[in-house]
Amino acid sequence: MLQQILHNMYVDPEILAELDDNQKQTLFCKMREEQVRRWTAWNDKSPNESTAHKPRSSSKQVSFLKGQDGEPWVWVMGEHENDQSIEDILRMEAAEEARKLAEKETAKMREEVRMNAQLISDYVDLSPKIEELPLPALRIEDDMDIYCSVEEIQAKIHHQSKPRIIDNYTLNHYPTRSKFSFSDKGNQQEKNNTQNVAQRVALWEKKFLNDKTCEIFQKIQRKQQQVAQEAEEEEKRKEKFWKEQERKAKEAEQQIREIARRAREEHKLNSSSSPCRMDTSCNTSLIGGAPPGRNAVLEWYRNEEKSRLAGLDSDKNALPWFHGLITRQNAEKLLLDQSCGSFLVRLSEKIWGYAISYRAKEKCKHYLVSAVPKYSFIGNNQIEHDTLGEMISFHQKQPLTGGETLEHPCPRFFSEAIDELLECSK
Repeated sequence: MLQQILHNMYVDPEILAELDDNQKQTLFCKMREEQVRRWTAWNDKSPNESTAHKPRSSSKQVSFLKGQDGEPWVWVMGEHENDQSIEDILRMEAAEEARKLAEKETAKMREEVRMNAQLISDYVDLSPKIEELPLPALRIEDDMDIYCSVEEIQAKIHHQSKPRIIDNYTLNHYPTRSKFSFSDKGNQQEKNNTQNVAQRVALWEKKFLNDKTCEIFQKIQRKQQQVAQEAEEEEKRKEKFWKEQERKAKEAEQQIREIARRAREEHKLNSSSSPCRMDTSCNTSLIGGAPPGRNAVLEWYRNEEKSRLAGLDSDKNALPWFHGLITRQNAEKLLLDQSCGSFLVRLSEKIWGYAISYRAKEKCKHYLVSAVPKYSFIGNNQIEHDTLGEMISFHQKQPLTGGETLEHPCPRFFSEAIDELLECSK
């Protein structure tokens, strides 16, 4: 299996999941050695056997603009004395955009004023104003005209072939428009008045354009400031999130390094020390292999561990941290509602021994404890304790392999597991 993994340089995820941390570190070292060996063999090849690709010949060419020194001409924005800063460029673009929008609104306003003036001129065109005409200048030929309707007066005027002269004023009728035009002999004064009005309109348009440009420019600046502020807040949020991810990654990397360090130390100790002798004072049938089932674990505790007061006090009552034979899932359910540092001890169905379930910050951890011949964690060169209670008391002061200490015993909410464990066979 190892040769196949090294040949393919690939590990099946299911196989990898069955390996413990020490086996994973050993496999990693083997695969790394194989990578180095392959690279060394490839690097030792002669240059004639190299598979370097020759550049393709192409008719397309790229030419660069040359500077005074003969090198490709390069312009870096901001280095020249006449270059503007990015803030000035953005300000100029905003001002230009505001000016264009203001011109559009001014043109629209001018069109509306022109349409309104045209609408008024369709009914009345006074040059000069009719209010300024002297009363004696108007003569009414027929007194009955004042009693005529508007339609009758229009009909009489329509049938006149020549305009009537009223002193210095001429009364003209325009059949296409329902209005009267009074023209004065002093047309020069009228032209002057028209020019003054045009100048005032031009000044008004210029002032309106400037005011509108300033208003739009201020809106654009406020919007840019708001966008910049939102971008800054988003950058701070991302920076905070990235730092938190970096912290978690460093913690995970530190844990992996610690596991690798322990695996290397154990490997060195195992390779340098002589094989350990097995203590035959204990029941050898219980040492090898895993327990065959739940009943076997219960029977083993009653026959072997109860007399050693494992998890019991001097009166053979269960200690607060001992929960008997419960599953891993039930232990995690009990610990999830407890504070960090809480723990419990339960019988294990995987080995002849116990499991310490510990409530960490992010998850629950489980440590296997072998009871043969003494109480110690699974692995080489672990500290051995004469009793289970002595081991728990020791790690309430000294940290576990993960750096945690046993602080608060998890309370028992149900006593069925303890009652089942301590009942005596009759």
